[in-house]
Amino acid sequence: MNEATDTAKAADASVAGGRDVSGEASQAPPAAGPLALGAVCLGFFMVLMDSSALNVALPRIRSDFAGGLAQLEWTVNAYTIAMAACLLGGGTLADRLGARRLFRVSLLLFVFSSAACAASPNVGTLIAARAVQGVSAGGLLPASLALMAHMYTEPARRARAFTVWGGVSSLALVIGPVLGGALTAAVGWRSIFLINVPIGLAVVVVCGRAVAASPARRVPFDLAGQLAAIALVGCGIGALVEGGTRGWSAPVTIALLVGTAVAAAALVGVERTVVHPMLPPSLLTRPGFLAGLTVGALFQFGAYGSQYAISAFLQKSWGLDALGAGLAFIPFATFWTFASFVLARAVTRTGPRLLLIGGAAMAGAGALALLPVGTGRDWWVLLLGSCLLGLGAGLMGPSLPTVVLRSLPVHQSGLASGALNALRQVGGAVGLALFGPLLDRSTGAGGLRVCLGLVALGFLVIVLVVRRTMPGRPGAQ
Repeated sequence: MNEATDTAKAADASVAGGRDVSGEASQAPPAAGPLALGAVCLGFFMVLMDSSALNVALPRIRSDFAGGLAQLEWTVNAYTIAMAACLLGGGTLADRLGARRLFRVSLLLFVFSSAACAASPNVGTLIAARAVQGVSAGGLLPASLALMAHMYTEPARRARAFTVWGGVSSLALVIGPVLGGALTAAVGWRSIFLINVPIGLAVVVVCGRAVAASPARRVPFDLAGQLAAIALVGCGIGALVEGGTRGWSAPVTIALLVGTAVAAAALVGVERTVVHPMLPPSLLTRPGFLAGLTVGALFQFGAYGSQYAISAFLQKSWGLDALGAGLAFIPFATFWTFASFVLARAVTRTGPRLLLIGGAAMAGAGALALLPVGTGRDWWVLLLGSCLLGLGAGLMGPSLPTVVLRSLPVHQSGLASGALNALRQVGGAVGLALFGPLLDRSTGAGGLRVCLGLVALGFLVIVLVVRRTMPGRPGAQ
């Protein structure tokens, strides 16, 4: 019997004995009720909402701190990079320490770092606090999905729970701009972070009472792999940001590109030699797992990148304030929410293939429909394109966890979740790094049109990847 099976059985035996290997008291997992599901979903809802809510507040932050474009992007990228770099390590920690324990600890750190963001006296402090926020999110996000896998063991209930998880994550991305714009206009941008404090503390308490402890596995933590991953993501995205603002021949850009290559080689070398790698290289030979990661990265590139691009364009070229830009996302948010919670329930019957292909095609069509938008406030163009883009993305979002989690055994749920969300965050960060300079240097709608063209191309690639790697018969799902 292989080592993974032995480890999983040992974890199950330790739970049956009344205490998991992390030392956290455990009990037989009860039927997870709505309170447990709500607590887990609300925790990662805050994490994802923060990343999209801040987009509409960036011009106000730039005005308050008198920062440049590069500093402005780093208030977002510090969070995204730290989260993406820690998600793989967070996934393995969720399997190693127990998902509930990591979820609660990460949520507490997220609450404290949110308070630090709200109290930041300058842009440097804000960037540092955002990085700590990202580290905490890197543990919380994979722990939430791993908890779902342990809470729902029956396939049909698990599929429905994953649909809710995906729907809530999609909802966080679309509510973020609306809520961020409203809070920024009414109270100020600091309120975007302050709202996390009472909600996060309440979720910590509810999770401790309503969510059963999950089993842990005695697997050493791959510290060398985690450090290499941090260096790879940080240098890679940093090179994109600095290359777009300072130029690709700037010394700092060249240094970051060299650092990216060195970190990539180090990560490959470490993962091939350590006994318990953070991301076993053999997993990348599984077509379903690799396809799910690719689709996740491209999905976030298109969905999150288009949000940023449209929000920046509306404020710069149409002269809307933060509240106006947020309200302009209501049709986008409405259709995304409807697709996530109503239409995407079909994933429990047909499998994710049809939803991914149809959703990507529709979202790509929405991006193309937005191309005629100009500086003359073409509201009908914005409405049509936003509705199609939101509807397509909403169809896709809930299917992503299903694709990745079904490709690995349940005791690797944390790893699967960490890998998926890491690639999603990298995709979003790449979109921001590419689109920021394009929009900043554009005087009309040209920059936005280039961004939308890249978004449409990304969704087209998703269609091709899904058609090639996922079986077409519903029974094969």
